[in-house]
Amino acid sequence: MNNKTLGRGLSAFLSNQVNENDEILKIDIDKIIPNPYQPRQNFDEEQLNSLALSIKKRGVLQPIIVQQIDDNVYQLIAGERRLKASKLAGLNTIPAILTNLEKEEQLEVAILENVQRENLNPIEEAESYHRLITEFHHTQEELSDIIGKSRSHIANIIRLLNLPEDVKLMVKQGKLSFGHARTLIGATDASKIAEKIINNKLNVRESENLVQSYKKRSTYKDPEIFNLINQLSELTGLHVDMKLKGNGGILEMSFKDFSQLDMFIQKLNSIK
Repeated sequence: MNNKTLGRGLSAFLSNQVNENDEILKIDIDKIIPNPYQPRQNFDEEQLNSLALSIKKRGVLQPIIVQQIDDNVYQLIAGERRLKASKLAGLNTIPAILTNLEKEEQLEVAILENVQRENLNPIEEAESYHRLITEFHHTQEELSDIIGKSRSHIANIIRLLNLPEDVKLMVKQGKLSFGHARTLIGATDASKIAEKIINNKLNVRESENLVQSYKKRSTYKDPEIFNLINQLSELTGLHVDMKLKGNGGILEMSFKDFSQLDMFIQKLNSIK
């Protein structure tokens, strides 16, 4: 399949202007089945309810895209949010454009609609690109041309799939941003560090520093030193590092703001 031709077709489908030659049908909502290539796994209930209210007042302003797969059975290609919101609004029918796409094109339409309009979370986006590469044999360069994202962005976001499952869930839930998640790639204590980032509300730069400190600690040959640093960090609530010099060394503690320092001083004052 020529992806330049495909790219133009997708662009037309996702345009705000419906081609005058495209026939818009009214299709029974209960005759439409989900798109198996839908990359979005989580739908914001508040946004869906808001869209449902808008649809009740103004109707569905932009048709969904469907493909007929049997008598009176249609498969959704693009517009799942509009379909879900229409169901919430109590509609029986929905305006739709009937088309005929290969499964490659179905996935690409679903990804494009979500990425360009609805902002998939980084893990959903990564999983979508991964499917295009592994199932449909696109290269990262081809994806860059079709989707309009840089090759480096595609490569970096796919790397998020190497994170532990619990960390990926934190990203899906919006607890960690893409920038935060990137700092955790390859970290041996990614889950533990992620919890610290969330609990301490660290920004991306502070998260990078925290990851680096863990990497330094992991180079200590003596596990007792490593454990001591972790204990001190837990006790003080501060970032702790240790530099050994002969039989002595330097103990460093750093704080991200005066509020954190305040809490440390309170802990010291509470010691009797």
